[in-house]
Amino acid sequence: MELRKLDLSSTVEKDFVENLNIESFPRSERRFGSTSTDFWNNNPDYTIDLVVKNGKPVGFLTYWDLVDFIFAEHFAIAPEARNNGIGGKVMNLFMKKVNKPVILEVELPTTILSERRIGFYQRLGYKLWDDIPYLQPAYHDGDNPIPMKLMSIGDIDLNDDFGEIKDRIYRIVYNS
Repeated sequence: MELRKLDLSSTVEKDFVENLNIESFPRSERRFGSTSTDFWNNNPDYTIDLVVKNGKPVGFLTYWDLVDFIFAEHFAIAPEARNNGIGGKVMNLFMKKVNKPVILEVELPTTILSERRIGFYQRLGYKLWDDIPYLQPAYHDGDNPIPMKLMSIGDIDLNDDFGEIKDRIYRIVYNS
């Protein structure tokens, strides 16, 4: 299995990422269509990595290098490749690759699926910052912010640096 940058000259790879993005995330939690690849083209701090197994794309991960930490924005594995330990392997490859603290957003633990996602990241060593209120800014005009929780791994303390971290995420990732 490999984790490598998306080849934007490949229609097959771009279509795979866009389709899996639409399938995996509700409209309120994703960018529109080709906007993601436009971001990658125009912003050196933004990366789309493709998960490839046996020469076939099976997932993707998008993230931002925000100097002191990485903000992991979207991570998805194709349904036919799930439940085989691929997600954990990919995240371990990713954490070694970036070699910085990682912060990500998770849905509030109000459903079995959201609790499972939080548990997945906790098993990898991520800390849930349950006591810090956080809103994901709206991706689209007219939408409302979404209550979320932040998780992190590495040498970063959201209790001490939350204001600065949140400001950087809002300003750079969400352009808010």
